[in-house]
Amino acid sequence: MAVRSDGDSVYESSEPDFEEKKQKLFEEIETQLKQDPTVLAFVGRHFGADESQILVDYPNLKTVTKLDLRDNQLGLPEMKRLFEAEGLAQLLELDLSINFVTTEAVVEIARSAEVKMKRLRALSLEDNRLKDPAGVAIAQSENFAELEWLNLSWNEIGSETAHAMGQSKTLSHLKSLNLERNYVGEEGGGLLFDGEGLKALEVLNLAGNRMGDEGVVAFAQSNIAPGLKTLWLTNNAIDEEGARALGESEHLKSLETLYIGRNYFKDHGAKILYEHTALPNLKNLVLREEMSEEAGFVNYSRPELLRPEAEAG
Repeated sequence: MAVRSDGDSVYESSEPDFEEKKQKLFEEIETQLKQDPTVLAFVGRHFGADESQILVDYPNLKTVTKLDLRDNQLGLPEMKRLFEAEGLAQLLELDLSINFVTTEAVVEIARSAEVKMKRLRALSLEDNRLKDPAGVAIAQSENFAELEWLNLSWNEIGSETAHAMGQSKTLSHLKSLNLERNYVGEEGGGLLFDGEGLKALEVLNLAGNRMGDEGVVAFAQSNIAPGLKTLWLTNNAIDEEGARALGESEHLKSLETLYIGRNYFKDHGAKILYEHTALPNLKNLVLREEMSEEAGFVNYSRPELLRPEAEAG
């Protein structure tokens, strides 16, 4: 244990010193790698500067392809340490959700020539208070050019990020994008596909972005990725105009599942979506998601109509 001095008093701190932390963490890493040499997970551990340094100092991380560091205290210095580590250059999946990651940190990593971690296929930065410059930097960075799955949910990004992703030259492999609980808004609705940047997208989550009818109409009329199969538009203040635009869209022919609960439209809007032939592959239309009991809301799943359990039998 570390010994600290406070005036004339000398006491033993319960906080382990760096070497003690190193020994303990090395032992844990070794144990985890014996169980699965491809995965390391340290969730909710208050990891910060010391732990990130110890992690990259571990002598053999070459087998690790997935690193889960959710709910810790990692900021810019720690991110740089991870992304610039030779021992983590082979990483394919990284989860940094709920950390101290800042917009500044993401921008610096995205622009850095020192980054070794360039093979990432999946990255989560959920709930880090990121703003548009971070989203724009990711969309424009060669360091993230291999991404297939990206989670930016519960942040503060909006139409600038939507525009940058639509115009991106580096996100051509991206298949799944989660922007839930951000600020895409009315302006950003038509910008995600205002270019060739997201043409490989198959899954898109835009829940909780307050797009409204205007944003959803713009989205429905945009040149949506031809292979989009799953779409979340939950809680976006969509009324019948927006529902009609989706039901009549010529750009959603591959769509199989649509989550669109907690919006303003009622039975008529639901009927438009369910019956319209412009959505030939739609198999699952979810109109009720964790809602209070309210007449008129049902879930459709072709070929049969599925009603909520509370209304059954």
